[in-house]
Amino acid sequence: MDSLSPPCDVPRWSKLPSDLLHMVFERLGFSDFQRAKSICPFWRSASIESAPNNQIPWMILFPEKGKDYCLFFNPEENNKTYRIQDLGVNFANSHCLAICGSWFFMRDPRYKLYIMNLFTRERIDLPSVESQVGMLLIERTTDDMFLVTSKEGIGYKYNQEDLRIDLPFFWIDQKTKDYFVTCYLEGRVTAYAENGDKFWKQADLKISGDVVYKEHKLYLYDYKRDVKVFDFSGDSPRKIVETQVNHDPLCTKGMSRRVYPELGDVWDIKDTHLVVTVKGEFLRVKSIVKSDGDVWSFRIYKMDSSQSEWEKITSLGDEAILLDQRTTLLANAVQGIKRNSIYFSGIHHDYVFHRVWSEKDILNYSLDTHKIERPPPSFFSNVQSSHARWFVPN
Repeated sequence: MDSLSPPCDVPRWSKLPSDLLHMVFERLGFSDFQRAKSICPFWRSASIESAPNNQIPWMILFPEKGKDYCLFFNPEENNKTYRIQDLGVNFANSHCLAICGSWFFMRDPRYKLYIMNLFTRERIDLPSVESQVGMLLIERTTDDMFLVTSKEGIGYKYNQEDLRIDLPFFWIDQKTKDYFVTCYLEGRVTAYAENGDKFWKQADLKISGDVVYKEHKLYLYDYKRDVKVFDFSGDSPRKIVETQVNHDPLCTKGMSRRVYPELGDVWDIKDTHLVVTVKGEFLRVKSIVKSDGDVWSFRIYKMDSSQSEWEKITSLGDEAILLDQRTTLLANAVQGIKRNSIYFSGIHHDYVFHRVWSEKDILNYSLDTHKIERPPPSFFSNVQSSHARWFVPN
């Protein structure tokens, strides 16, 4: 298992012209980029103005609670595994909510929210969950519970130990550190914060499906299979797109069958995600697994030009879906990405009926062959994992 940070002394030959060093850095993948910038302070300084030529998804494995390290699996380097350790007690007891590049949106046991770059150890603390401006008020009581009330105390008021933070998503500019973080709070309001904010702003945007944020736009997918797009570049969100899909979920699903796990019943577990491609097109990705199995299948639908129908597709062409981040990657631009495939790491929300996440949920699914590739068993052999995600380090 390798380390990503071996510093050394400064030899004279290392002082190459900056332009030449930039050319070198921009041809390196992420791992070699980290090694090169660690050669000496001069190379490290030159690396600041460069970026690794990397679009290949890595896998991060989070160990069980209380462990202050993470494991990384790089498919490009003969299945090599890296370890980043000494991340601190706070990180060891935190839970990863979402990932953007090399930045991780984390929640600690007391619901302090922060984003952190695991490779540089940079950390940005987000506003406290009690700092809310809008329709939902959250207070921490003397017995360390949360008191949740509606605006002006009308409608509901309750105490609870935990907060529901659903559909977390965030984006960060790797250079300027400008960021946007959003989540669906307590199943009632969309909360969001940007760099410089001292509190969470709230928008009355009901989310019943999935959410994606890209280029100052928030994409909402609902149970009626419609997509709404809101522009967040101004002072308040503004709706700019709304599809008109002719879909009645009650007619399609019919009467649900009651299942009895204790009697050996087996049923399909399904999850649906919205994906926004590099071209800005909408995809609906459905993942399916048997309640007692680990064989996943996928169906992909694309919004037609009239924005009223989802059409089933069987090929992504030269793109690949990174489902954890609800986006696609151009496989023809970077060697090592598996084209026409889905990078998948399982269902991460807590309300999957009678099914526990396992390491067999981590996979790459080929739409060409309908076959599954998983990381080698050795990746999991020395650690008890809690969950894992695909991401693109940069």
